[in-house]
Amino acid sequence: MNHRELLTSLRELGDVRAPTTLLENVIDAVGLGDQYAELTTPLGPVFVAWNRLGVSAVMKTATPQEFETRFKERFLRTPRPAPGGPPPNLGVGEKFDLRSVTEFERAVLLKAREIPKGEVRTYGWIADQIGHPAAVRAVGSALRKNPVPVLIPCHRVVRSDGHIGDYALGGSANKRAILAAEGVRPEAVARFARESRPTRAKVV
Repeated sequence: MNHRELLTSLRELGDVRAPTTLLENVIDAVGLGDQYAELTTPLGPVFVAWNRLGVSAVMKTATPQEFETRFKERFLRTPRPAPGGPPPNLGVGEKFDLRSVTEFERAVLLKAREIPKGEVRTYGWIADQIGHPAAVRAVGSALRKNPVPVLIPCHRVVRSDGHIGDYALGGSANKRAILAAEGVRPEAVARFARESRPTRAKVV
């Protein structure tokens, strides 16, 4: 092949389109593909996805197909059903795939992960703990974007005015329900917020 023929062939390659499945196949080949399965929680069954980096998503949807659709819309890749269900003790000492969040959001989520079961903290407490005391509203926004609610317990963060606040997995009603399942009474949340003792408060 001479120089001219080579250039012609290279130009023709510009019209070639890769198969639509190429990116997902490459992701699977390097071990970053997501599997998913149903997981039982205090809010009923949810779908949880994970990959080599850790747990990547928790969503409450009516069907596996709806979960796949919502997952692809958010993360731009398609999860595959796990034939054996979720791994044992999923989320216990688990790593998380937080590539979808910013560094600030990651700091918020990892701080929320430190809150023990049966306790709550305020949005202001998290803002202060991560070194951004004025960013209370941004903390709330980050928690609403939590890709792995339940496993990263953003439900344990409440407003300083005594209201329960929003929740990434179905709104304030579900937030109250999961806190109640952990032994947290609604009236105790309001009392805690009024007393403004966010650093070590245990709500019982």
